[in-house]
Order: sequence, then structure tokens, then C-alpha cells
Amino acid sequence: MSKADKSLIEQLSLSILPKLSGLNDKNAKKMVNTTNKAIELIAKKFQKLKDEQAKALADLKEKEAKKAKKLLEKEAKRKSKLAKKEAKNKQLAMLTKGSSPAKIDAKPVASTASKKTVSKTKVNTPSTPRKRRTVVAK
Repeated sequence: MSKADKSLIEQLSLSILPKLSGLNDKNAKKMVNTTNKAIELIAKKFQKLKDEQAKALADLKEKEAKKAKKLLEKEAKRKSKLAKKEAKNKQLAMLTKGSSPAKIDAKPVASTASKKTVSKTKVNTPSTPRKRRTVVAK
């Protein structure tokens, strides 16, 4: 047994054994053996609970680390997508350099604006009429 378990057993036995005074020797020995077994059982369960708690804490830290890693990967993907888009826009600007500068600036803005307006507009569909409920008086 570890030192912590032994000290726990000693503390528990010091609190329990003085209450056994007044018994004859045979019964006192039985009670001491019974209490020692019970105290050892309590110490084992206590240690088991402490180990489970430490394991749960380690699992929680591991989950948080995984979440942080996922978030960093997601952010890296997003940044790479933006970098690819930016590189593509620069390439388009280099290719269309011969045309007027107003067209180059207007083209990316128009494409983003058209995407926004398409996603925000509602399709006008006729709504179905509501059914009327009839109330029956009792």
C-alpha cells in the first residue's frame, strides 16, 4: 500500500478504535479485524475514486486540446482559401491589365455584390390560405 493509504488507514483507525473500549479481548480482536478490513476497503475505494477523477480531468484536457487543434486547422484552411482567392484575383488583374482600371476594380465588387443580393432575395410564392377553425359551444 502507498504511504497515503497507510496514513488514511491510521487516521480512520484512531477515530474508530477508541470507541470499542469495554469489550472483552476476544470480541475486541474481532472488531479490530473487522474495522481494519473495512478501513482498507474504504481506502481502496477512496484511491479508486481519486484515480477516476484524475483520469476524467486528463480526458477533459485532451478533449479541449483536440478542439483547439481542430479550430486551428479550420482557421488555417480558411486562411489558405482566402490566400488562393487573393492570388486568383491578382492573376486576373495581371491578365486584364491591358483593359481600363475601372473595369478591374468593378469586376470583383460586382461579383461579390451579385452573390449577396441573390442569397438575400426572397422568392415570391403565393401563400396558401389558412384553414378556419370552427368552435363548438358546449
